[in-house]
Amino acid sequence: MRVAFVLPAPVRVPQGGAAVVVQHARGLVGRGHQVEVIAAQRGAGVWPRVRRGLARVRDGWHGVAGDRPLEGDGVQVREPETLRRGDLTSYDAVIATGHQTARAVSASRHGRGGGFYFLQGDERALRPSAADTWRLPLVRFAVSDWVARLVEAHGQPVAGVVPNAVDPTDWRCDRAPESRERRVVALYHRHPVKGPGTLIGALERLRRWVPDVRASVVCARPPSDRLPRWVDVHVRPSQPELRGLYNAAAVCLHTSVVEGWGLVPMEAAACGCAVVATASRGPREYLVDGRSMAEVPVGDAAGLARESAVLLLNPDRRQRLARAAMEDVARFSWSASTDRLEAILTQHAS
Repeated sequence: MRVAFVLPAPVRVPQGGAAVVVQHARGLVGRGHQVEVIAAQRGAGVWPRVRRGLARVRDGWHGVAGDRPLEGDGVQVREPETLRRGDLTSYDAVIATGHQTARAVSASRHGRGGGFYFLQGDERALRPSAADTWRLPLVRFAVSDWVARLVEAHGQPVAGVVPNAVDPTDWRCDRAPESRERRVVALYHRHPVKGPGTLIGALERLRRWVPDVRASVVCARPPSDRLPRWVDVHVRPSQPELRGLYNAAAVCLHTSVVEGWGLVPMEAAACGCAVVATASRGPREYLVDGRSMAEVPVGDAAGLARESAVLLLNPDRRQRLARAAMEDVARFSWSASTDRLEAILTQHAS
């Protein structure tokens, strides 16, 4: 098959949903398919080009400039200035990967079939009207059971669930949970749906309750919020560096309001961290509250700090959660997930 994944915009910092697309694209290439990732630049003309130039300056200032970081392992990347209907007609399967691209994919495949919609979360948290795209005549598949149930509750069938995973060659426990110092690791993102205020509030409280705690925060760009001075900030660490940060930490804090899946807690769990997470629904797909993670209400900074302090001060309990989490995330593999995706595409492609 000739397959195209359509991203909402060019990606210079591959993470989250874009990183998942790359995993599946490379997996499909390995199965003999031709795969392209298409990311339109949102407009032609003078002003769109000026905005793109300013974005490049910003990327350079932030130290995240790069040229097509999604390309590799046989995956081709195209970044047209605009997305025209004819751009998507020559493929057997075209996959929208966000509400921003669903209408274009639907229009291009009208009457042809082979139009798909990969739902990676409840995008109403980003734009309330995103739910309107669930009704488009596309074959929907979801990253998690809870997202699939949500869309089905709105009267739209879902062809299957294609879960995320972690590659054990990339994300593994190099340092036994018993030997971890009192350090936490967390993702920072400025968007409110990622809970940056909750993260900062949790860190401030945790430091008061566990004075010798240290923290490593990872982010795609320099933080726009002021983090506590004692927190180490790592902007766009390499994969080996990030694995090292996970292996140095005892606890991973997850602060999102809503999460389709949540890759960071999964990666950290595979590396031996105990996970303390808000009830954003995503981590429940692969971890169990009380067995392999500690869950608190969304926005509960004090609860995150309290549960983290309990684990840092009670190594036996932390180690039990960490080892159970490693077992739970090991049930998932990218190979099995791409098998599910390939089966959905094969059944419905034009």
